[in-house]
Amino acid sequence: MRNRLLKYGALLMVGAALAVPLVASAQAAPAVAPPAAQEPVAGAAPAAKVAPKKVIAKVTKTAPRVARDPQIYLFRGLANVFSLGMDDMSKELTAQGIPNKVLNHANWPRIAAEITAKYKANPKSTRPIVLVGHSLGANAVLIMGQQLARNGVPVDLVVTFDPTTKGPIAPGVRRYLNLYQSNNGWAEALDVPEGAGKRVVNSDVRKRADIKTVSHFDIEKNRVLHQQVVSEIARLVGTRVKPQNPSKAGTM
Repeated sequence: MRNRLLKYGALLMVGAALAVPLVASAQAAPAVAPPAAQEPVAGAAPAAKVAPKKVIAKVTKTAPRVARDPQIYLFRGLANVFSLGMDDMSKELTAQGIPNKVLNHANWPRIAAEITAKYKANPKSTRPIVLVGHSLGANAVLIMGQQLARNGVPVDLVVTFDPTTKGPIAPGVRRYLNLYQSNNGWAEALDVPEGAGKRVVNSDVRKRADIKTVSHFDIEKNRVLHQQVVSEIARLVGTRVKPQNPSKAGTM
């Protein structure tokens, strides 16, 4: 029994002696450093880069320019031989680069139908609409302007040389210019409806200092009046009037 106690005590002493260096070594052990950042592995795909946002400039679109198709018509009077000044004016307009047609006054219904069809098909390009006439041709363009207005077609200008009637004056016509001679026994001043005001201009050439004596049969040939009308039409078309050689233009 005594021997067992002595062995047990010896074991306790040996165990205590062995425990002391283990504790000391544990206390002296260095702290474990956190793991170092890993180096990128060779061959690995780089991190995706976020592309900067592209600034897209706004482009201001301009409306396409509309090709104009002016409707300029000149109408002769009785028998198609007493209004050849319309032919001279047609040449002057052509020399200014302004397309036009000259016809007998009896053709106005057909031309009114053609203009209406063109305008209904393309209202923006079928402009300006200008009607010019002498004597019975002047009467015709007054009726034609009224017919076009009824068809819903706006007329920019109606020019009458010595009409033998006072109208009709249509609200759909933007401007009337009546060039007439009050004392020749044929011509009439146009009626000016209430409210029409500046839309209707009656110009009595008998009272104009820039016009020499004319008659019903040659008023449409007067060069001064031609220049006035061509300038009016050129303004509507949007062109500048070019100087002309008088010998290549209308007479008088």
